[in-house]
Amino acid sequence: MATVASLALSWLLLSVFGGGTSALTAVGQILERVRDAEPGYLLSALGLFFISQVLRAFRWMVLSFDRKMDFSLSMPLTSVHVGLGHLLPLRLADVAFVGLLRHLGTVPLGYGAATVIHAKLLDLVAMGLVIGIAVAAGVGEAALAAPILAAIGCAGIFFLSTMLRVIRRPVEYVYGRISGKKEFRLYDDLVSASSVKGRLGRISTAFLLSLGTWISKLSMFCFLLASIGITGIPIWKVFFASGITDLTMALPVHGLLSMGTVEAGWAAGFAMVGIEGIVSSGVSIVILNLLTT
Repeated sequence: MATVASLALSWLLLSVFGGGTSALTAVGQILERVRDAEPGYLLSALGLFFISQVLRAFRWMVLSFDRKMDFSLSMPLTSVHVGLGHLLPLRLADVAFVGLLRHLGTVPLGYGAATVIHAKLLDLVAMGLVIGIAVAAGVGEAALAAPILAAIGCAGIFFLSTMLRVIRRPVEYVYGRISGKKEFRLYDDLVSASSVKGRLGRISTAFLLSLGTWISKLSMFCFLLASIGITGIPIWKVFFASGITDLTMALPVHGLLSMGTVEAGWAAGFAMVGIEGIVSSGVSIVILNLLTT
């Protein structure tokens, strides 16, 4: 259902923001731009993407806390997780990642879930800081919204364990009614793994890795745009729109291949900084997103 809705949204976005082009014409423009892309910029973008994945792999290792994870396992799992994130609908990639940690890394489900939650919250903090600084460099006061992401992420990291303890009784009650069991080992592991007590050093290291990840990833989009001849868009606007796109992908609403919602986030992000419709040489915002993803 999510996939069907995403396909319909993609078609609608091309109709509304595609600058009057049909879906077939849009495909032709995409193929033409990809064929003529500048190899040097593409390789630079690829290098930045690779760096972001390596940093993510190290972050999984740091966030594993009491469960040791080697780079030889973390890096392949990171690649699979990123790939599934684009392929699977409804954030099933995160569920699959927890399962892979359990199957390949013998990480209990509760610990794996806590690791994923911490990573998401750190992403919010790092993304808010990076985008906030970029926007502040461009327009100053318009950057006030970005720190909200950082504040939400910080609160989540420090109060996650407390919140889980508060809702423990109702969760255990529902679990007992469904499963008929009194013990809920997964939840116990989740509460234990969510605590930051005695782990602030690791959390700080993971945050620095998150910062590097987002700087690399958002910079990648700048090189991708340059590779297809799109220049003149301020870097802070690219960072902002790319960040909104990634936030959209983090929501459990997109369908197969993330079609529709990614384009919507991209168009919305650029619209928020005053860029709509055709941006360069007859290329629309939506087609631009398809070219860069």
